Amino acid sequence: MAMKGSLFLLDSEELGWALSKNTPTNKLVAATMLKFFQLENQYPDQDNPPHPELISSLTQQLGIPEIKISHTLFEPRKTERFRYEIRKFLKYREATEADADALIAFLIQKSHELFRLEHYKASAYQFFKDQQMEPLSSERIDRHIRSAMHRFEKMIFASIYRGLSTEALASMDLLFDKEDDSTRESEAEKEPKSLKLWDLKKDLRGVKLKHIEFELKKLQALREIVVPVDVLKGLSRKTLDKYYTRILASFPGNIREFIPEKRYPMMAIFCYVRAQRMTDYLADLLIKLIDKIKTSAEKSINKQVLLEVKKVNGKFDILGILAAASVASPKGVIENEIYPKVSQDTLKDLVHELKHRGKWYQNEVHTKMRSLYSHGQRKELLFLLNAFHFKETDAEGSQVLLVALRFILKHQDLKDHFYPTELKAPLAALPSDWKTLVCVEIEGHEQVNRINYEIGILEALSVQLGYKGICIEGGYRYRDPEDDLPKDWELRRADYYKLLNLPFNANEYIAELQQNVDGGLKNLNDNIPDNKKVKILDILGGRIKVTPSEPQTLPSNLHLLQRDISQRWSNITMLDILKEADLLLNFTEQFQSVASRESMDRQEHRRRVLLCLYGIGSNIGLKRVCGASEGVTDTQLHYTQRRFINTANVKAAAVAVVNEILRIRDPKWWGIGTTGCACDSTKIAVWDENLMSEYHVRYKGHGVMIYLHVDKNATIIHSRLKTCSSSEVAAMIQGFLQHDTQMEMNKLYMDTHGQSVLGFALASLLSLDLLPRLKNLNKQKLFYSSSAKKDLYPNLTPVLKGTINWKHPRDHYDEVVKHLVALKLGMVEPDVLIKKFSRDNYNHPIFKALMEIGKAEKTIFLCKYLASEELRIEVHESLNVVEMVNSTVGFIFYGKLGEISTNNKDDQELSIACFHLLQVCMVYINTMIIQSALSDPKWENLLTEADRRSLTPSIYGHINPYGLFPLDFETRINFEMIQSENEGA
Repeated sequence: MAMKGSLFLLDSEELGWALSKNTPTNKLVAATMLKFFQLENQYPDQDNPPHPELISSLTQQLGIPEIKISHTLFEPRKTERFRYEIRKFLKYREATEADADALIAFLIQKSHELFRLEHYKASAYQFFKDQQMEPLSSERIDRHIRSAMHRFEKMIFASIYRGLSTEALASMDLLFDKEDDSTRESEAEKEPKSLKLWDLKKDLRGVKLKHIEFELKKLQALREIVVPVDVLKGLSRKTLDKYYTRILASFPGNIREFIPEKRYPMMAIFCYVRAQRMTDYLADLLIKLIDKIKTSAEKSINKQVLLEVKKVNGKFDILGILAAASVASPKGVIENEIYPKVSQDTLKDLVHELKHRGKWYQNEVHTKMRSLYSHGQRKELLFLLNAFHFKETDAEGSQVLLVALRFILKHQDLKDHFYPTELKAPLAALPSDWKTLVCVEIEGHEQVNRINYEIGILEALSVQLGYKGICIEGGYRYRDPEDDLPKDWELRRADYYKLLNLPFNANEYIAELQQNVDGGLKNLNDNIPDNKKVKILDILGGRIKVTPSEPQTLPSNLHLLQRDISQRWSNITMLDILKEADLLLNFTEQFQSVASRESMDRQEHRRRVLLCLYGIGSNIGLKRVCGASEGVTDTQLHYTQRRFINTANVKAAAVAVVNEILRIRDPKWWGIGTTGCACDSTKIAVWDENLMSEYHVRYKGHGVMIYLHVDKNATIIHSRLKTCSSSEVAAMIQGFLQHDTQMEMNKLYMDTHGQSVLGFALASLLSLDLLPRLKNLNKQKLFYSSSAKKDLYPNLTPVLKGTINWKHPRDHYDEVVKHLVALKLGMVEPDVLIKKFSRDNYNHPIFKALMEIGKAEKTIFLCKYLASEELRIEVHESLNVVEMVNSTVGFIFYGKLGEISTNNKDDQELSIACFHLLQVCMVYINTMIIQSALSDPKWENLLTEADRRSLTPSIYGHINPYGLFPLDFETRINFEMIQSENEGA
């Protein structure tokens, strides 16, 4: 329960009610129960105790001495009278059996939005609050929740089952392999005669033609199983993923044991989701193959240029000499006037070098692309094109592109270099730089080069698929963009505006934004003359000069604390940390089986889950973990991983640990609760036969990126896996929307690559402060709200670029909010939305509106950033923390030299999620260790301000991640302060 102190305040009526009690203990207990009930919709208990800050605040407000009330507070009999009085005071009533039935009906209705048990509990308590009822006991609520979950599952299964034909049921039966599963796995490289369920679960093995053909065969098999799409579309993505994961983790023999009314609906969901995922994956492959043709051609031509072209030293001096000689002797003979100054051989070299610039280079690249396409990847790309059902959207050019694609597929078997003259190839969708290579005049007739035409149209397809200018039927991320938006917008517009806390009227929103822009510019204009660290220079079109701040004082005694910790808690293993965190928090209860039931012993379940988490999170693998753990085999751990360990469960466990870290932090050492996170990514190596692995220009080499949201005390709040080229703005927004912790995040710090004008717009509309560190700060420009106000800021004139065009956000404000609501509700992924509104789609009116909003917000930020040295220091300090956390990746994720040895995307994401859990467990245990060490009064005066500022729980000098570590539940970490022998003497 990590909340702001202002929420703990009692109003005058509440304070009077609490003070009316007869003893200090009763006053404090009554006030605590009242305020806790108002904040949490339930009374405190052993599992959900009140925060110490709440009790401390209420003690001060009541004017009573500090009292321990835990014994009284958790005794229902002793607090029964207070519950009666609280109900009467708040005008609540007790819940009845009829209310219990209403709760179940309410939860069934909300089940489309809920997923985990804790989400159901939160909705249940909110139901009681809205109805002004005292909640039922936690046991009864749990029972009603499970009843609602069971009824909801039964209801959707019945609806799906009714929509399945006899043919669909028969097709599903054919997918169950009668052979032994282990035999099938050993024959993985052999293509089966008929597709089975095991084959459908496998990902694409590579980009070779035979692998693509097999993948398309699997996709076609899934499409032939007719499922009730209308019913499945009405289910939330999390609900679909729940049953999809259950089938994915089960062997065919286990699935056959389900009753038909359960087996077939789950199989229908699996086929539906699997077809969508395969469609998206193949669409990604299509785009990657098209882009690879161009990048490979450019690399080849660049290499050719470097090998063949002789660099001419002093080329600009030579050109100057030529110009001077020509001016001096305009009528002279070249042999007499030019060659004595510059030799003929030098001029030939210069001509050869200059030839490799401009149009020639582009033509050579296109020629190489033709060669790579026709002799290499044409078959693969045409196979993919034939597999997709493209659909036009309302985007400009989508219809003409669809016509061109149909033309290509209709005439794909032609062998001539040019299309026959009677075939009129549609040229409207062709990119302008391809038209001269496609359309060639021969004997007075314009001919269309067939191969060049195909490449040009494929390039246009790659661009339009990126921003959903054209969509693919049967996909999820590439679906119709209209499906990404709320369907009930017209009915619930007011509610959605309230959800984003935005004004309903566009003029009101723009007026406030204009006011903030004007205020920021005025403040900076007045600040600049006296600002010793920032100067606006009228050079090179306007430059900003920022003098770096003075280095902060280094910590002087922090090493003594770290040495003390290493002596008292020496050689703790990472497995000990994971075990201790679970024994304290019981986060392994989050690892529910994807199957309908499990009968494993609780202690054995805990043992296996922890070993799996450690093996995956450290990247050493499950086999290595078994080495020192008696009675556990790698087969058992693989079973546990398949049934219990998935990304959703691991993230839920990480959230539980993060929430506890936020709760136990002592403000004396760590400061008050922060609302900001620093964001950054770090690269790790992976196997490269998958679409996630990409070459990183800055880090060099192939791999993937881990994108982290880290608070100022080095706790990873959110993590995700991303490709090297995907948008960091999208990753930043996803972490803000989906971190699921109790942290009230409203500020994000990041480097230059994590921000953009579009990022500023999206962040501000989501009530998020974007605070980047700009490496190209000297070249930044400011925008003013209207041309009439430009002269009001004379000190900023060199860097004032232009006026914000308010017409775009004013005209399309409602559509902008509609898309942001879809993002907030999780209806569209941030990656998809960012791609939709990109430079490739610059004519989209919503993109133009967002860019103008982004210009305004970026101007506001720059004005604050330049005027405040404290803000610049705050940004740099936060980013230093995330850089420090990045260094722990190699310490925790050390197995296999830090390389993820799988090509399966889900397994890659699971590895990063388990690493995240290990990191927060380390921070949790270190926080308790450090607070225990600091309980010694000697540190109060010994630690300087610099020491306190540099204090971090992300230390690991006392932790040993290596070796064979048996999991011993009898050995515990002692958090009590250990007095040294000298002090004891």
